[in-house]
Amino acid sequence: MNVAHSDKDLEEYLNAASEVSKEHPVVISKFLTEAKEIDVDAVAADGDILCMAVSEHVENAGVHSGDATLVTPPQDLNAKTLEQIKEIVRRIASALCVSGPFNM
Repeated sequence: MNVAHSDKDLEEYLNAASEVSKEHPVVISKFLTEAKEIDVDAVAADGDILCMAVSEHVENAGVHSGDATLVTPPQDLNAKTLEQIKEIVRRIASALCVSGPFNM
């Protein structure tokens, strides 16, 4: 993974990636500085949530969750935001009729 800090960096990294493989796409993500990252782990049955845990990354957004320190319950989320996150998770699980564990 490379982080492009300028248009020149982006062009250089895309050219290098195309030399490695012309058949496989490149994933481009935009990182928000000073952003807070939230993880949700849940279990559903036929789209209905059975249990859910919302965790907050201690580090700023951009650190892979496998390398990050997470705390639950979230320490810096207000109640309204936490409820909105839970509602979004419920709606997605229902729309996709999720059965089993999943992460968002």
